[in-house]
Amino acid sequence: MNNIMRILPDRFLGCLGVVSLLGAASPGFADLADLAGDFQTELEELAAVTNQQVYENLLAQGCEDTQREADSEGCGGQTFVLFTNVRELVHTANEILGSGPTQFSLGVNLEELGFALRWTAAEEFAAQGSLSSGFVNGQLSGLAGRITALRRGARGFVVNFNGAEDVLVAGSAQRLGAGASADDGAGLNDRWSQWGGFLNGSFLYGEKAPTELENAFDFDGQDINGGIDYRISAHWVAGAVFGYQEQEVDFDSRRSIVDGGITMEGFSIMPFVLYQSDRWYFSGSAGYQSLEFDTERSIRYPSLNPDSESVDTLAVSTADAEVFSMYATAGYSWRLHEQLRLEPYLSLEYQDITVDKYRERDIFNDGFDFIVPEQNIDSFETVLGAKAQFLFSNTWGVLNPYLDLQWRHQMEDDARNIRALYASADGLGDAESFVIPTDVPDSEYYMYTLGLAAVLRGAAEGGGGGPAAGGIQAFLNWRFIDGLDNYEQDVIALGVRYEF
Repeated sequence: MNNIMRILPDRFLGCLGVVSLLGAASPGFADLADLAGDFQTELEELAAVTNQQVYENLLAQGCEDTQREADSEGCGGQTFVLFTNVRELVHTANEILGSGPTQFSLGVNLEELGFALRWTAAEEFAAQGSLSSGFVNGQLSGLAGRITALRRGARGFVVNFNGAEDVLVAGSAQRLGAGASADDGAGLNDRWSQWGGFLNGSFLYGEKAPTELENAFDFDGQDINGGIDYRISAHWVAGAVFGYQEQEVDFDSRRSIVDGGITMEGFSIMPFVLYQSDRWYFSGSAGYQSLEFDTERSIRYPSLNPDSESVDTLAVSTADAEVFSMYATAGYSWRLHEQLRLEPYLSLEYQDITVDKYRERDIFNDGFDFIVPEQNIDSFETVLGAKAQFLFSNTWGVLNPYLDLQWRHQMEDDARNIRALYASADGLGDAESFVIPTDVPDSEYYMYTLGLAAVLRGAAEGGGGGPAAGGIQAFLNWRFIDGLDNYEQDVIALGVRYEF
């Protein structure tokens, strides 16, 4: 319980006091509040508080402990359906404690009551924030890759499948074909168009371990991003990156008391500008992302009492979200050797995420659907990184092994609260809302990328003085994250790129 006191806001802590007072007002009767501290997890404790508060509220509206059918005087329709749900939980606590009404108890023990409480809670919605932030981070990665290529003098259109960071520099290809070198400031040249573009495709996957407040899940998805850019001068480039992603979350019922999943679809646009001198460079972007979440949340627990049915239903919902993002990076290209470069850099990444208010639908009208108010999520990360690149050329092509190290620090490292209110009854307010805190974000973590790129054929000018094209390149990339509690994410990418 100490962690609950630490995480929850004062307003919600007041609910604990209200529940205690309500329990004190009914001497000789037990309730869920009397089991405080006996449940296995914080989530069970919080769900007990809320369900007890809803039960007390519905009693005050006219529902009765012995009521078997809906009536028209304060406890009819879906209000009665909801009352039967919370009454079963309270009566089960009474039976465990040996005091109070027990007619509609589930007939289960304390551990099984805790499991039932977890099925009723709203912790699944925490994954929407993770998906939103992950989508934006993927778009930023695509933007950073294109900027890396532009700094090396990339021209023309690039197709990149199973895309990783676009570290295979166009300057390398130019050593085998026509064009300016990477060291001449990527100046304008009639043999190269001032317009450029790219198209990337990638596959992502990973998993999250369970915690007391959030569920275990696996995720995978596909991402496509592309863009256009225009080289204004030898030092300035402007453009825009467009992105689309589909991602699925599958809650892991083997490791958490949960079942269901989330499907996300997102679109992104990120205009950007790049400035570079011979050594220094700066880039910035302001973007907008639009997302949609389709969520399925199972509620499933048994009853051993013939007067109370077992629960097995599904709540579904569709929610929209939008993100305003900003990105800025500055770095220095340090040429240690003809074949070796070291590039220290500093980046700032900001996200303002809003998930709109939405309402679930219980497909069997069993009263477990929620109304979820608007959610606001802020993320502000600083990134201190260094990239080392090596160039080895021979008669058949150019090899470019590289290593990128990042230390990332999250400035917005407070847990947030997800509020959800049973949708089936009128007269419920903030005091009867589930207020579930998320895990505290990790304040710092590390990202490592190790890769090998190869220029198999450099771009060359076409006949009649046409623009240079035809470059063929391949890469292998391994990226992993260290220092994120409960998350495991490794990315291995293998693919080819073609310039035309």
